[in-house]
Amino acid sequence: MKANLLVSAGAASAAIPTVHMPLNLKYGADKKVSTELKLPYSDTTIEVCYDLGSSDFWMFRPNAIQNWGKNCLLCQGMCNVTVPDAGTYDPSKSASASEVGPWDGFYAYGAGVSKAYSTNGVVNDTFTFTNDAGYATVVPDVQPVPKYDYSILGIAPYYSSPDRNIQNTTGPAFRHNLLEQGLIENTVQSLWYEKAPATIEDTYTGSGLQGGIDLSKFEGPLVKIPTIPATNISYGAAGYYTIQSNLTFVQDGAKVEIPVDRSLYDEDDTSNYCLIDSGAVSDGFRPIDQDGFLNVTGLRYNPKRPNPGQVLSWPAACDTIPTDGEQAFLQYSFAALDAKSSIEINMPLRAYARQQDPVDTEIGWCTMNIYLGSCLLASPFSTRAFFAADDERLELALAKGGVAERGSGVDYAYVVDRIP
Repeated sequence: MKANLLVSAGAASAAIPTVHMPLNLKYGADKKVSTELKLPYSDTTIEVCYDLGSSDFWMFRPNAIQNWGKNCLLCQGMCNVTVPDAGTYDPSKSASASEVGPWDGFYAYGAGVSKAYSTNGVVNDTFTFTNDAGYATVVPDVQPVPKYDYSILGIAPYYSSPDRNIQNTTGPAFRHNLLEQGLIENTVQSLWYEKAPATIEDTYTGSGLQGGIDLSKFEGPLVKIPTIPATNISYGAAGYYTIQSNLTFVQDGAKVEIPVDRSLYDEDDTSNYCLIDSGAVSDGFRPIDQDGFLNVTGLRYNPKRPNPGQVLSWPAACDTIPTDGEQAFLQYSFAALDAKSSIEINMPLRAYARQQDPVDTEIGWCTMNIYLGSCLLASPFSTRAFFAADDERLELALAKGGVAERGSGVDYAYVVDRIP
């Protein structure tokens, strides 16, 4: 993957080289942290998942086939459908595309590896990335692999190690390319969302910043938290792992701690590891006492979908969820790396109402993107947590996000190249 970035005058004058990726979080089923990719040969855009949980960049090519209905792990399902043209990229139509070269790749995603894709081609091209706030970043000579997210742009750490316990990066890695081309100087990144939109159905807007950290986009301290080395994640994919936080439910000022279920801990406590994953739909809590969680929060499993571990519901219409986040929220408390302090992230219940499932609509309930089967700090978490990572120094940090003005982009006067 090759890239040379065209930037605005403001970005070009910055002392620290960075790449600004404009982000959305749209309302609807299966929506994740994303950017809009404008095809180089038309005004068509493709929603691209901006994924902290994977490292490669891929897209569907024309006439790609989606299979499902598999009856064994990683085998091809017997059902199939052609990916719609609106979700594909055709390099033959682009004047800036390279020749398609041979490259064999394989990707697996989702619980139970429910989504698996293979590819045999790779190409370089120029793409524009935009969001609903009107920002646009142009990156020429980018190499996506010709996937049903329509596309995933992985921004997990790049690994190239002889250690067999590490899942090495195998394909076109966007961030690693930026580093190789000198567009960024450090394997540092940050991600934040701006103030919440007016209604549940509106789009959140925000930014991913490669190569730097904008200190003006959060309030309070930026706190370093424990990082779980890749060698400790024998089961995991690429990504950033930390220790699960303590969880408290706060309503009208009253605080109740969410009980945990110690029987769900592994002997080595690996079940207490938590993946920070902007490419996942639902925040997940484990190990957690599920009955205790329901009793404390008032959330419920839909009786028409009584499937423990699946997403929960607010047992009323979405618009009845408190509009003021301070009235009803989940408070995450993460111990600082130095164990001398902590960082609290307040997640309003309203931020979890990101989809409306038909079986909930039938009884007038509101689907919430909360999952009790594993520990995930996913797309909803990103709306209120400022995230920063330094791959070289193996550092992670969190702060209170969701405070920047909508459409404010990056303030380059406040950008630093390391976590303070």
